[in-house]
Amino acid sequence: MPSDPSAHVWGELADDAVADRIVESALAVADGHSEYADVRLIEAEEMRLYTQVGADPDERLEHSRGIGVRVLVDGAWGFASRPLMDREDAEVAARQALASARASAGVTAPVKLEPMSPASGRYESAVEIDPFTVGADVRQCLLDEVLANVSRSSSVVAAQAGLNAKRQHRHLGNSEGSRQHQHFVETGGGVIATASGHGDVQRRSYPNSFHGNTAGAGWEYVATLDLAAQAVRVGEEAVALLTAPVAPAGRADVVLGPQQVSLQIHESSGHALELDRILGDEANYAGTSFIGVDDIGSLRYGSPAVTITSDPTIPGTRGSFAFDDEGTPARRTRLVDEGIVRATLSNRDAAARSGQELTGAARADGWGYLPVCFATHVYLEPGSGSLDELLDRLGDGVYADDNRSWSIDNRRWNFQFGTEVAYEVRNGKRGRLLKNFSYGGTTPQFWGSVEAVAGPEELRIFGYPCGKGEPKQWGFLSHAAAPVLVRDLRIGVA
Repeated sequence: MPSDPSAHVWGELADDAVADRIVESALAVADGHSEYADVRLIEAEEMRLYTQVGADPDERLEHSRGIGVRVLVDGAWGFASRPLMDREDAEVAARQALASARASAGVTAPVKLEPMSPASGRYESAVEIDPFTVGADVRQCLLDEVLANVSRSSSVVAAQAGLNAKRQHRHLGNSEGSRQHQHFVETGGGVIATASGHGDVQRRSYPNSFHGNTAGAGWEYVATLDLAAQAVRVGEEAVALLTAPVAPAGRADVVLGPQQVSLQIHESSGHALELDRILGDEANYAGTSFIGVDDIGSLRYGSPAVTITSDPTIPGTRGSFAFDDEGTPARRTRLVDEGIVRATLSNRDAAARSGQELTGAARADGWGYLPVCFATHVYLEPGSGSLDELLDRLGDGVYADDNRSWSIDNRRWNFQFGTEVAYEVRNGKRGRLLKNFSYGGTTPQFWGSVEAVAGPEELRIFGYPCGKGEPKQWGFLSHAAAPVLVRDLRIGVA
């Protein structure tokens, strides 16, 4: 089915020409008074619908439209943002940003930016079915069926099903001549079941244990999830876990499923490779990194089976875009190549300060926030073979998937994770269901113990929200992974 361009025809900032006029009026104020200026206009609308057994549906629709102006004066940043209500708002924001920069001059070391040629263009998410045209009755009917299926057993004491959709117009112009227009749509959903009995409480979820799953696509993505049918399995597995034996402790060879690997990438790879964390900019809140600038290009981070890539040019993910939020064109970058750290997730400021490669990872939640380094679409390159072939290679051990809990220190060094589900594996075959599986270690030890990664046919993509910055903002990104075989993993740690 072809993409439907009408999905992007909504709101006052759908028109690129209208956006250009607002951008130019703000840049004109900064012209001649700053070394650099950029203007971001964002109009966003988000729908979230959640239903729980025994409760009324909770549906929320949020809309915002505003401007953020960032200027560099005498080596100091100034930033101001405001809702777009009147014609004067753009110029007012620019004047406030200039005043902020002048007041900040001399307080910190002068900011320098990585040089960049002007880059202009237009981008749209491919959408087959606009999720905002799907009727409320259709959405509610689907969630009612999901809840009925997931809670067939009386042992399921709580269940939640949800749908979400977001659309955005994001425009950027800067004093270097870049003019960019991006129009995004994302859609997702998920289901969670909690079962109680036999002195225990267990949880199962689908398709991602972390706030469901969201893709850079339209309602057609929800259709691929097959939520109603999967809900039956989710409910049955939650109940089965109540009487399953507890997973063993000690050391074991383990195959981790794609959802669990995706969160491992997020916590121990994505965050550890954010250049602003590496430089200490996020030490007061998000944390730092065990990776140093001098490690780039030489640090043995994982085994030769581990190659981690940032590539927002891959369409259809929550981390897909053509330009990041300070206008750097999207690009494919090998962050870790056959186990060696080669590059970071960087923005222009941090790249210039550290001498590292600019990789286009400046992201901002909305018009009211400064861009910071966030993951894009960061994934583990697949290897070869099916999951069954990987389990056969495992021999005896454990297969585990779907994150239940996690903890990792602020340097992204020591960690422990728990999964919702695990299976005993004997002679390469899945056997008994196990509950309360957990594992722990250090980041280079874990990735260094990865013996093999399953092939592209087992690759799965997961969209995530991620909190960072001060004041806190949300980044929306994605990770992809196929199952991995990890040898001699410490298990039963939580």
